[in-house]
Amino acid sequence: SSGINAEWPLRPGPDQVRPEPILVKSLSHVMGKWRKEQNYTFVCEQLKSIRQDLIIQNINNAFAVKVYECHARIAMEKLDTTEYNQCQTRLIDLYAKNESVGNPLEFLCYRILYYIYINNNSDAMKLVAQLNPAQKADEDVQFAVKVFNAWSTGNYYQFFKLYLAAPKMSGYLMDSYVQRERNKAMKILLKSYKPTISVQRIADLLGYPDTETAIVYLDDLKVVYAKPHKIKLDCKLTLAAVDL
Repeated sequence: SSGINAEWPLRPGPDQVRPEPILVKSLSHVMGKWRKEQNYTFVCEQLKSIRQDLIIQNINNAFAVKVYECHARIAMEKLDTTEYNQCQTRLIDLYAKNESVGNPLEFLCYRILYYIYINNNSDAMKLVAQLNPAQKADEDVQFAVKVFNAWSTGNYYQFFKLYLAAPKMSGYLMDSYVQRERNKAMKILLKSYKPTISVQRIADLLGYPDTETAIVYLDDLKVVYAKPHKIKLDCKLTLAAVDL
């Protein structure tokens, strides 16, 4: 125990932490606060505190899965990829210890999508190659594999089409890198469509629901339009003016 105290000077011992029945009530209270007030900083701290109490008591059951899934979802919603990844890493271990508990296939989908966020092509490929028949048959996992395949082969049209149809919370995770991918695709489009490319074509290829939304993105990039009307882009001038 002296080793623990040296590492965690403020960490309580197992007799000072909240037992599981109290933690169940704490989680319910915190999630209620989240739904009412959406105060991420407060909720994140509270959930981390519950997680710490679980770890100290070595609680690795269905309730632990629930805590980590709840925190992972909220972190995804707030694009807090660091906190999300901590929860995701712990869930891999918890799913292995608790068969048929929680939502392992849904979170497997998010794991594949997260690898795209950190540009980790090799680990994503390994994970996809190791999928078992039950995992391959799952719709969420199938979606993530399609996104990964589109991303890794540079098929931007397919990538953004999938983004618009993202199931469950996949869209939140993809939000954390969709702009980066749009910029990469935009550079390719400008180089291959000289002298001009229409805003409509950009909207279609980059997964914008309409030209108005695409124009907001293009204006933000400070592109150069071919005419006063925002119908076409001058590819050469835009490439020179925009830092992609």
